[in-house]
Amino acid sequence: MKSTRLNFWIAALFASVFIFGCDGGSNDPDPISQSSNPLPATPGDANAVLAAIKVKANTPVAVPVPGIDILIDVASANFYSGSGGTGSLVSVGNVSLNDYNLTTVGGNSYINNPTDIMLSLNSGQTNKWNVAGANGFAAINHTTAKRMPGVVSFTNVGEEISKSGNVTLTIQAIPANIDNLLWVISDGSKIATKEARATSVTFSSAELSELKSTSTGIVQVAAYNTEGKDFGGKKIYFINETVDSKFVKIN
Repeated sequence: MKSTRLNFWIAALFASVFIFGCDGGSNDPDPISQSSNPLPATPGDANAVLAAIKVKANTPVAVPVPGIDILIDVASANFYSGSGGTGSLVSVGNVSLNDYNLTTVGGNSYINNPTDIMLSLNSGQTNKWNVAGANGFAAINHTTAKRMPGVVSFTNVGEEISKSGNVTLTIQAIPANIDNLLWVISDGSKIATKEARATSVTFSSAELSELKSTSTGIVQVAAYNTEGKDFGGKKIYFINETVDSKFVKIN
């Protein structure tokens, strides 16, 4: 199984609603634009991955109004010429989630329109995907059998973490409707990850050793479920996910 991260950014969505600038005197990257959404490993037989994600993120100290939690809905869809997330991305015509049309970005990757920050992604509900079909992909009209997970929430993540010692991340509870939890600590370029269906995980200093020190690091936990279905000889995977993200300083 090949681990993948879909190439869209929370930044593009945040920036459509909030104008956040970065400190011109800092060498750290823009704290918003470095944050992507963690996704589970792409199955080896996957020809496409469609994801519905509800993201909760706090604004970092580098922005004008820090510490505010923002809720935003994100949709993405990638259709591959090969299996397991390999080959080039192909266009399949119109794609929509819950009747919200997605748009394409570079390389035929589909994401929601930046003005559509609420896509009716509610805990406990199913999601409806529609794909016109093209380039070897049949039309898809599918309502997920699995439901959106409950909202996942960290408990008391500090403003700073030290990579020289062990770091334990804790959530309030394991949400309903999940297959697993994906835990992430990132410096904006390199990441340390764990998968564990538990209320807490511990990253060792060895696991964090390759992360750089930064004032705009991020910790994330993603609660997700996945289902696969065949359409016209192609294996399509649907992901429902909720994410909690916290910006932190990594020392």
